[in-house]
Amino acid sequence: MRLLVTLVWTLSCVGVGIALSTVEVSGRTPWQHAQKLWKSDGEKRLGDAREQATGLVADVTKKVGSTVKDLNERPLDRHSPAERDALEKLISTRQRDGK
Repeated sequence: MRLLVTLVWTLSCVGVGIALSTVEVSGRTPWQHAQKLWKSDGEKRLGDAREQATGLVADVTKKVGSTVKDLNERPLDRHSPAERDALEKLISTRQRDGK
């Protein structure tokens, strides 16, 4: 059954491709219409999209670079001396008990 479905889809795609390349609509094939439309408007749109993508890549690179730089810096120690002593006491107790 799966083979039959694959063959039907393949034949349908080939048929559509043949129709696009041979059937004439308004004196040209649909493929020629698409090529004309692309040459008139598509290249300009592609250039605009390329500029937007370049700007987005630059923004993301800048943000990721600053984040990586922040991660490489040593974090500030915000514990008071009393809290540090309590943590050291807790850690040393756990190490002695073997937990």
